[in-house]
Amino acid sequence: MQLSFHKSFWEAQCNNEQELNTLLAKVKEEGYRGTELFLPFYPINSTATLRAHQQQELAIITGIATDGDTPEQHLASLERQVEQAMAFNPKFINCHTGRDIFSLDDNLEIFSRALELEREYGINITHETHRFRPTFNTLTTEVILQALPQLKLNLDISHWMVVHESDLSDQQARVDALLKSAFHVHARVGYEEGPQVTDPQDPCWQAHLENHTRLWQSVVNNAAERGQAELTITPEFGPFPYAHVKPHSEQTLTDIWAANYFIKQHLEKCLQLPA
Repeated sequence: MQLSFHKSFWEAQCNNEQELNTLLAKVKEEGYRGTELFLPFYPINSTATLRAHQQQELAIITGIATDGDTPEQHLASLERQVEQAMAFNPKFINCHTGRDIFSLDDNLEIFSRALELEREYGINITHETHRFRPTFNTLTTEVILQALPQLKLNLDISHWMVVHESDLSDQQARVDALLKSAFHVHARVGYEEGPQVTDPQDPCWQAHLENHTRLWQSVVNNAAERGQAELTITPEFGPFPYAHVKPHSEQTLTDIWAANYFIKQHLEKCLQLPA
């Protein structure tokens, strides 16, 4: 099994082909194997995007997010966005799926349709553990996976830490079980009061970095055990309002691109591939 790091453009300006080409050259230089493009905020068409990625021999993960005021609207947006995502020839699709305010039955209907779309399109769809979504905490995620054990998660575990105001060590057995369903990782270090520490290189956050790394190592171990050929990881420190900023400004206290590159280098050094 190999680890494959992808670069999000969350903290970068990418509004046209010229900016895309500049960013992709830097992504390639820093040793990433591809990008992760969140399509609701990504303005460049698939033809130009594919051409630019092919020139740099980089792969694409596409991100989508179901939306609307009702479960029916979320279902319709899922159908529409999966079709849109396929135009980018992605490795797989990562989805922000459903809503935390919908009933369990309504959310299960949306997740079930996603599984059907996986089969129809012949592509994996991961579902992100995220606030605002039904996967915002460990308990509801556990219930969802008990009903649909074939679902694949994208583990953005910092959200669970905020919701539970915990490093999650107080529910280790449940977390260990949930990690078995993680097929992709958004690698951002959170803490009990927020989804993103100021700077992962700051020694004051060392214990949080180490805790996250232990949890991500479990994902690596699980992926290897089920025979997964590749585990994708997207470092995902984000800009304001995720990033802490100086008062009366939106100037971040940390270089966010550098924070993500640090996480990549840290995990390349610390994550161990099982023999």
